Amino acid sequence: MNKQARASTANNESGQLVPRHSIVFNTLVAFVVIISVTLLSMLGNLYMADALEGDAEAINQAGSLRMLTWRLATSAEYEPREVTERQLDRLEATLNSRTLETVLDRHGELEAIHEQIVRRWSQSLRPLLNEPADLARYRAEAPAFVEELDNLVHWLQRSSESKLEVVRALQVGTLFVIVVIAFILIYGLHNNLATPLRSLTQLARQIGRGNFAGSVEIPGDTELSLLARTLNQMNAELAELYGQMEQKVATKTARLRRSNESLQLLFDTARLLYSQADEPEVLMGQMLGEVQRILDVGPISLCLNRSAGVGSHTSMTSLGLSPPEYCKLPNCGDCPVNSEGSLLPSGNRLISFDLTAGDAELGNLRIEQPLQAPLEPWQSQLLETLADLFAASLSLAQMGQQQARFALMEERAVIARELHDSLAQALSAQKLQLARLKRQVSQGKNTDELMQTLGQVDHGLNAAYRQLRELLTTFRIKVDQPGLHPALMATVDEFSQHSGLEIHFDYQLEHAPLKPNEEVHCLQIVREALSNVVKHARACHCWLSFDQDAQGTIHVRIEDDGLGIDTVESPAGHYGLTILRERANSLNGTIRIGPRAGGGTLVYLRFPPAYRHIPLTQENVSHD
Repeated sequence: MNKQARASTANNESGQLVPRHSIVFNTLVAFVVIISVTLLSMLGNLYMADALEGDAEAINQAGSLRMLTWRLATSAEYEPREVTERQLDRLEATLNSRTLETVLDRHGELEAIHEQIVRRWSQSLRPLLNEPADLARYRAEAPAFVEELDNLVHWLQRSSESKLEVVRALQVGTLFVIVVIAFILIYGLHNNLATPLRSLTQLARQIGRGNFAGSVEIPGDTELSLLARTLNQMNAELAELYGQMEQKVATKTARLRRSNESLQLLFDTARLLYSQADEPEVLMGQMLGEVQRILDVGPISLCLNRSAGVGSHTSMTSLGLSPPEYCKLPNCGDCPVNSEGSLLPSGNRLISFDLTAGDAELGNLRIEQPLQAPLEPWQSQLLETLADLFAASLSLAQMGQQQARFALMEERAVIARELHDSLAQALSAQKLQLARLKRQVSQGKNTDELMQTLGQVDHGLNAAYRQLRELLTTFRIKVDQPGLHPALMATVDEFSQHSGLEIHFDYQLEHAPLKPNEEVHCLQIVREALSNVVKHARACHCWLSFDQDAQGTIHVRIEDDGLGIDTVESPAGHYGLTILRERANSLNGTIRIGPRAGGGTLVYLRFPPAYRHIPLTQENVSHD
C-alpha cells in the first residue's frame, strides 16, 4: 500500500473525508419539495375544480327560473294554454333538475332555500296559473319568488367565488413556495457548487501547468469540500513527489555528468599514454591536476618505483611536478604512508592506490583526504582504474625499453654473426695465407711460388673487401615501411638498377607475420642469391617468389635463366653457399641449390614460421 492509499485509509477511518452534507442530496430534497408542493397545489386545484363543477350550470338554471317566472305571466295572458303548459313543465323540470340536486348535495345549507322555493312555487304560484288563472295575484306573488331565486343565485355565486379564492390562494402559495425554494436552491448551488467548482477548476489548471503550490479551501462537509481536501492532499503529495523527482533527476544528471567526465578522463589518459608511450611519467604528472578537479578531492601525488626493493625514484603532485611536502626522497622508509593510519602532519589521511603489473610494484597513486571526508565508492573506483591504467602504461614502457635493448643486442649479435660468417672467415683465411707466405719467404722459396701465394692473398683480400661492402650495403638498407615486403622491394629495385637484370617479384605472404629475425635471414638469403645471379649466372631474367602452403610452411624460390651451377659446394675462398645453409638452419628450414628445369639455377628455401610452430617433419609437400 503506497503513501497516498495509507493517507486515504486513515482519513476515511477518522471521518475527515466523509461528507455529512451532500449537495446532491440537498438539491434532490429541494426538487422533491418543489414537486410535492406543485402536486399538492394541483390536487387542491383539481379538488376545487371538482367542487365548482355544476355551480355555473346551477346559477344559469336559477337565472332561467327567474326568466320563466316572468314569462309565465305573459304566456298565460296572451298565448295558448298549450304553450303555458310547456313552460310550466319546463320550469318545474328545471326546479327539480339533476344539476340543482347535485349542487344541493354538495351544499347542504342550500336545501332549505331550495325547499322554500319549491314550496312557494307549488303552494303559492303554481295554483294561480290553473284555469282560470289569477294573473293579478300571480304578478303580486312572483316578486317574492324571484327574490328567493335571486337569493339562491347570489348564494351559489358567493360559494363559487370563495372556491375560486381558495384556488387562487393555492396557486399563489404554490408559486411563492416554489420561488422561495428555487431561490434558496440557487443560492445554495451558487455558494456550495458554482463558486467551489470555479476554485477547483482554477486549481486543476494550476496542476495541469505543473504548479503544485496552490490549494483551495471549501468549508463544510460536502462532496466538493471532500474533493477539495482530496485535491489539496494530492497536490501536496504531487509537489513532494515532483520535488523528489527533480532532486533525483538532478542527482542522476550529476552522476551522468560525473561519469561522462570520468570516462573522458580515462579516454584522454589512455590516448595520451598510448601516443607517447616512451615517457609516460611526465604525462601522468600533467594529468594529476585534472584528476583532482574531476574527483573534487585533496592533492594527488604520484610515487614511482624502479623495483619493490630499490624504492622510489620519482615523486610528483597535482600542485606541480615537484615532490609533495611530505615526501622524504630518497628516504622512503620515513614516508608518512608507512606510519600508523597514514596520517600527515596536517591531520589529513594519506590514501594510497598501488600501481602493480603482475608481480611488479611500480609505485603508488596517493590522495591527501581529510578524515571527516572519506572517498566515495565512485572516486575509489576511478582512482583504482587510473592506477591500473598508469601501471599498464609504465609496464608497457618498461617492456618497450626492454624489447629495444633485446633488439639492439640481437642486432649486434646478427652483425657479429655476419662478420664472423663472412669477413672474419675471409680474413682468417688470409691470415693463414700470410703465415704460409712468411714460411715460404723464410724457407727461400722461388719467386713463382711466392707470387702464387701473394696472388692468393690479394684475391682473398679483394673477396674480403667485397664481402665488407656487401655487408655495409645490407646494413644500410633504408625501408620506409616495416615488414619484409618493403625490404624485398627495395632489394629488387637495387639489383635491377645496378645490374640491368629483369627481376619478376611475386609476394604472397601478406597474411603471414614473420619475426624480425626471420625477416633478416630471408632478406640476406635473397640478397646473397641475387648477388650470385648477377656475378656468376650471366642471366637476363630472374624470378623471386614467396608463398605459403596449407600447412603454413613458407616457400622461397630464386630462379634465373643463366648458365646454371655445376656444384653445390662453395669454391675455395668463397663462403656464400655455406652462409646460405647456415641461415636456413637458423630458420629451422632447408635450402636446396641446383639446376633449374628450364635452364639456369634454382635456390629453394622452405621453413616453418615461428607463429605457426609447425614441425618440418609434418610437411608432405613435393617440389620439382
